[in-house]
Amino acid sequence: MNTMKLILGTRTCSLWLAFVLVLAAVAIFATNTIVAAAAAPPAVVKRGDPPDLVLYNGKISTVDVKDSTVDAIAIRDGKILAAGRNGTILALAKQETQVIDLHGRRVLPGLIDGHLHGIRMGSYFCFSRSPRFDPIFTRSEAIANVALKASQTPAGKWLFQIGGGWHVQQLDVPGMLTKAELDSAAPNHPVYLQGTGFTGGQVNTKGLQALGLDPNGNGQLTGANNTLAIQTIGTELGTLTLDEQDGCTVDFIRELNRRGLTGWDDPGGNNPFSPTGVPDPVIVGSHGYQAINRLHREGRLNARVRFSFSCFGNVIGMPCVQTNTANALSGIGDDLLRIGGVGEEVLNLTNNIYADPEYAEILNFLAQNEWSFEHHATAAVTQEAMVRSWEKVNATYPIIDLGWRMLHPGGGPTAPSADTLERLRALGAGIVPTDSNAKSGGPADHPPYRRIYDSRTPACLGTDALNVSPYPPFLNLWYVISGKTTVPGVEGVVPEQRLTRAEALRFATERCGWFIDLEGRVGSLEPDNYADLVVLSKDYFAVPEDEIRRPTSVLTLVGGRIGYAGAEYAGLDQPRSD
Repeated sequence: MNTMKLILGTRTCSLWLAFVLVLAAVAIFATNTIVAAAAAPPAVVKRGDPPDLVLYNGKISTVDVKDSTVDAIAIRDGKILAAGRNGTILALAKQETQVIDLHGRRVLPGLIDGHLHGIRMGSYFCFSRSPRFDPIFTRSEAIANVALKASQTPAGKWLFQIGGGWHVQQLDVPGMLTKAELDSAAPNHPVYLQGTGFTGGQVNTKGLQALGLDPNGNGQLTGANNTLAIQTIGTELGTLTLDEQDGCTVDFIRELNRRGLTGWDDPGGNNPFSPTGVPDPVIVGSHGYQAINRLHREGRLNARVRFSFSCFGNVIGMPCVQTNTANALSGIGDDLLRIGGVGEEVLNLTNNIYADPEYAEILNFLAQNEWSFEHHATAAVTQEAMVRSWEKVNATYPIIDLGWRMLHPGGGPTAPSADTLERLRALGAGIVPTDSNAKSGGPADHPPYRRIYDSRTPACLGTDALNVSPYPPFLNLWYVISGKTTVPGVEGVVPEQRLTRAEALRFATERCGWFIDLEGRVGSLEPDNYADLVVLSKDYFAVPEDEIRRPTSVLTLVGGRIGYAGAEYAGLDQPRSD
């Protein structure tokens, strides 16, 4: 019997298929255990051309209206052809169909992040040179990650971790990595690390030497020395060629695919290495969006990205908005890469308010020209004033079909209120709660996830990564389910605002299609939807609660193409060619 077992990536043949159908029929009567989901519905089978790909023998969470789980799924032309029981779906396969055994693994729709600063990972945040600790919880793994990045980077080039995507207390041996540990991990590279719970930046001996500082110091930089380090790294990153930025972007998207993410809304981004000391929009004076545009143009983009143009620091206000919209149109693009609109920033706050008359001028300009808009509103007073301003512009230039959205509200469990959410819904606007407090924040700082989820206002979980927040999507799900933070013993989400596993999953899949302009076409594994899915290393519905943050994908599909393959599927990765 072993000689008849399917080899991954091979084509079916009629004799083998007949044999598999017999086995599948036996398997159906033998067991049909389903975890945390409704029984599988009958497959909706569409006749015509055979599927390009069949995945079978899995626990596939469709995230349809019944939260159904099925055994198998058939894919044709990048979309779901049918989903159902093994025998029914395998019967659709022909000789040219690729058939993959899921070995009982859990399959989910590809996760979507409603607020991720990803495009800048190709330029001034070059992911290839950044030993991120967001998903790491042991000191040995953190040191090993620095060593890995060093092995992949030319000697003498800076390795860096900018921002607080992790907390120094999340490691099993707490605290920032020491100068000696960094020297051991990267003896031939200057290294600079930041982290929540640590003041300034930490460098190794090579870093001190590169900055012209005393190499005998402990490596902790504050004040002018810390500014010098940031500016020095920025100068080096400013020399990255477009080919190098291409590589940084590819590495980042591959990591997202490995973590289970297949799409995100990108609210622009800033350059923290600006020589002025004031963060500027990443597109200013750098390649910015060119790298991801090249991937898309050449058929190498393995994620769905909706992006906006933002204004930061010294480049702010109505002049910036007019410049960003002068030669672009909201909604232009396709289902892989699309211009969303303007935001997340267009104006600096004054006493937690975006002040008129300039804010009103900006809103009227965007609405009149039918631009989508997304804007940061953390404090409760900012949220209330923002909704009031949006209602006012809507009375003159309707925004109900423009997809405006409020980003990462704060205010703890009390804000946004039910009234604010209802007013957003009436405007056709959405909201994105993010997890910046997952790494340390107390229960007074998180968004009211339960209230937002139950409100039926368009909403999608986001991270606000990579800079201030951890990027792994399953860590975000774990945070809103467990209420815990990455710092042991520090509570995050109060019990009444937490979600179940099924709800949190829907909040990162089916509810998120609206936020990348693909509502009803991604986020659930139903016929005619795009085949964006992830096959997990661990069963999201079966692992203990504290393990929810750890699953990765061993097989990630975007539009039916394999963008990432690991474990038993290693080698099946397919570069995009459409």
